[in-house]
Amino acid sequence: MLIRRLALFLTDPGPTLRLRPLARQVLGAGLLLARLWLAWPFATAGWHRVFTWDAQAFLFTDIHPVPLLPAAIAAPLTTGAEIVLSLLLILGLAGRVGAAGLGVMAATLFLVIGQTPQGVENGIAIAAEQIPWILVAGVLFVLGPGTWSIDAGWRVLRTRGSQLSPETTR
Repeated sequence: MLIRRLALFLTDPGPTLRLRPLARQVLGAGLLLARLWLAWPFATAGWHRVFTWDAQAFLFTDIHPVPLLPAAIAAPLTTGAEIVLSLLLILGLAGRVGAAGLGVMAATLFLVIGQTPQGVENGIAIAAEQIPWILVAGVLFVLGPGTWSIDAGWRVLRTRGSQLSPETTR
């Protein structure tokens, strides 16, 4: 029962489905833009790493090492997370998972990696960049991906097109 509730929460498009049609579409468009804005830098960084894989050992050893993780583990783990979480967020498929994951990555970059000697030397912690990422990820986690998402389409299919209300969406 707990796992089912957690799965429903993580794939819930959020409270926007209960709004009036115009407000639902406007907020849905805003949440889509927020999802794209947050996912873009992580997705591009991940794909850049894929295409420049030979430089990853240097990057994760000398430029921004991840504390407690060797570069051989940190590089593929970070690269995979950036690509997969960004894709989830862009599509709005388990959008809260993508938002939470990218928010944690941004917070880790700012609070942990940016505070290492290499992170300080290379200017990894950029408050003007990472704090907005963390805040937008939090908003997306709380509100969900919105009406313009696969999660919302899945919700409609699950309720078989019935009138969406708090009673029928549980």
